[in-house]
Amino acid sequence: MNINLNEEQKKNIENKFLEFQKIWTLEKVKSMSLEEYTSIKKDNPDRNDFTFWLENKLDDIGSIWGGSSFKFGIYKRNFNDDKEKLKGKIYNDNYAWLSKYGNNQDEAFDKIKQTIVDIIHASKNNDFEAIENIDFGDATKWKIAFHYQDVNNIKIVDIFSKNVLDLISLNKFKEKLKIYQIYEKLLENKNLSLIKMIENIAIPLWVEYGINIKKMKKLFCEYLSKRNIDTSSIKKYVSAVENISNEFLKDNLYSCNLYNFDQNIEKLNKNNKFVLKNNNGNKMYSIALKHYRTFLYDFERQFLNNEIMDKELNMKNPPLNQILYGPPGTGKTYHTIDKALEIISKVEKIQIPSEDDRANRKKLFDEYVEKGQIVFTTFHQSYGYEEFVEGIKPIINNDENSQELKYEIKNGVFKELCDKSLKNYISSIQNENETDLDKLIFEFANYINQNFLDKGNEFPLENKVNVKKILLNSKDEYRSFLLGGSIKSPQRLTIDVIKRDYLDFINGRILSFKDIKPKYDSQSDYHGNATYYFMFYKKLKEFESLQNEKFKIKKDNLKPYIIIIDEINRGNVSKIFGELITLIEPSKRIGEKEELRVRLPYSGEEFGVPKNVYIIGTMNTADRSITSLDTALRRRFEFAEMMPKPSKLSKIEDIDLQELLKAINIRIEYLLDREKTIGHAFFIGIDSLDDLKKVFQNKIIPLLQEYFYNDYALINAVLNDNGMIFEDKKDDKYLQKKNLYNVDNERNIYTIAPFDDKIWNDIKTYQAIYDDKITNKTKNENE
Repeated sequence: MNINLNEEQKKNIENKFLEFQKIWTLEKVKSMSLEEYTSIKKDNPDRNDFTFWLENKLDDIGSIWGGSSFKFGIYKRNFNDDKEKLKGKIYNDNYAWLSKYGNNQDEAFDKIKQTIVDIIHASKNNDFEAIENIDFGDATKWKIAFHYQDVNNIKIVDIFSKNVLDLISLNKFKEKLKIYQIYEKLLENKNLSLIKMIENIAIPLWVEYGINIKKMKKLFCEYLSKRNIDTSSIKKYVSAVENISNEFLKDNLYSCNLYNFDQNIEKLNKNNKFVLKNNNGNKMYSIALKHYRTFLYDFERQFLNNEIMDKELNMKNPPLNQILYGPPGTGKTYHTIDKALEIISKVEKIQIPSEDDRANRKKLFDEYVEKGQIVFTTFHQSYGYEEFVEGIKPIINNDENSQELKYEIKNGVFKELCDKSLKNYISSIQNENETDLDKLIFEFANYINQNFLDKGNEFPLENKVNVKKILLNSKDEYRSFLLGGSIKSPQRLTIDVIKRDYLDFINGRILSFKDIKPKYDSQSDYHGNATYYFMFYKKLKEFESLQNEKFKIKKDNLKPYIIIIDEINRGNVSKIFGELITLIEPSKRIGEKEELRVRLPYSGEEFGVPKNVYIIGTMNTADRSITSLDTALRRRFEFAEMMPKPSKLSKIEDIDLQELLKAINIRIEYLLDREKTIGHAFFIGIDSLDDLKKVFQNKIIPLLQEYFYNDYALINAVLNDNGMIFEDKKDDKYLQKKNLYNVDNERNIYTIAPFDDKIWNDIKTYQAIYDDKITNKTKNENE
């Protein structure tokens, strides 16, 4: 994955990197004082010391933020309180240092400074093994080494966390390497500038492997603060997430991506100890988890997409992989038609109907479906690799005596689309006016069959050289010709050899049979079958000349091939995509410099995804029944959020649908989260009060029941106590006789108003959702 920084980001990063090198030259480091190496705010409000540069000013070019200040060997103390003498550490009134560097602050600093000078020398010489062997904190020494690299030829990746580097080593290289070996392998034979290294190597690795736990906690706190949650509650939520991690899980939730987080929640829901503790007055756990999941969702969406993508590039070229996501009813599936037509418009340079002309847009969309350039599929729990890429299908033999079970390999919907797009892509890059050899050879074989071989005769070439037979493979394509002459044994001429020699023949590089060599670069004598081959090429040329321009390649325009995947998060995407997860990356597409192909498991075919294949997915953010989109796939997509748009609605019989939808969604967001709001599409096309009644009875009420797990008190709150849900004052004699009041005397029984009740036909019932005056008036009348 290649992520482009915008121009401002590039400039800031490079300027900081070069500014540090300009200030902290090798000579400056050799002569720096202890005060210039480490300081504190109260002594120097505008800190400019060496350690402050490393940890703070250069934090966004590879972070070593947090942890103990002993990572710098020696540091200036904020307080001169007495410290307990700990093994390996020494404190005085002003400084603290590791005892291995010396018995007093000056001795320790001299040794630390010399160590840093050694690191700088080794970095400038790209002697990374020497840095590995220097006795200094891993993250700090590699951070120092990184900032003394050549800005135009970086050989260290700006990731310094040992845990993250170990993850990279074990996952990418399948073994635990030393840090310098990891850097060498990541940048082996690459000549990358600082910016290119960050875009091509560091950011993709950090997205996949690197989450700094302390930084995530800090960002989580900031997220909660922005939602106007008070400081006390923020501390409780942060503490709750840590308690859950430590007490019930092996994983620290602060280091989880969204996919792993959801996997852990599944474990928690099966953990009786957690469920019991959560239910016994610890609802804070559930609330904290809900907040943290929403935070992770927002964090990954912003980090992986728009925040760091070049927006101008996206405006010019439609994204190859995109997902429309949002709550139900926001028109995601509806808008896939618009997204598909937008791609077609930009790639094929054609005019498409305006957005207001829906009928003609849909008609054009259907035409492309008919052409096979657009296909549609829906993921679900049972959907698999076999339906998407390829699988095996049993062949039913109707012969009663047959006991043999046979299978055929069947292409899936995505592979079929890729096969079509590949033919178009190859055609689009062909040189016009060259001979289409496949077509020529196929037609020549047909000509021979029709005129000679099917009648039992041989097809004469010249000088007693004949075509004796044309061999076919299982797909009925001509793969070779058997030629015969004065000798009894026929000689095989394969399609590959014809393609190798024929262009040389018609272009005058083969003038006699002696010019036909056994191999392309052979300097030896002519091929043993050269006589037969030469006569065949002469006859083939005669056949071609009779057909005029029939076999000349006609270059095709590049066309887009689009697959629309509805409900992409409802399937097991790791299983469905398989090895295609890598192939769909823009840089790995066929036609790109780093194109990649794999061998498929069933057919054994070599397969890749062409650059003219586009994937459009839809994702319902309210659907928590299926584990979230796989991280490896998610980071290869661009996301377009589709939230409810009340502005698309109007009034119906004095009911303001805009205000109604706003009121419902504000309450849902407060009680749950914004991903479970209700889309405007539920109310599109409503022309009467009767239509609105049916929408509430058949769609809105059932959806709220699902959202709130049939907690009717909350559903009633969302509807603003408008009468659709009411507290049922039933005859309580059955409850009293069973002493149920003693069990829970605060429990209320709620009922949905019967669908034939007059309130469903009352305009005030719907107005009450957004108008408190009407709500209060109605309640008073009822009372």
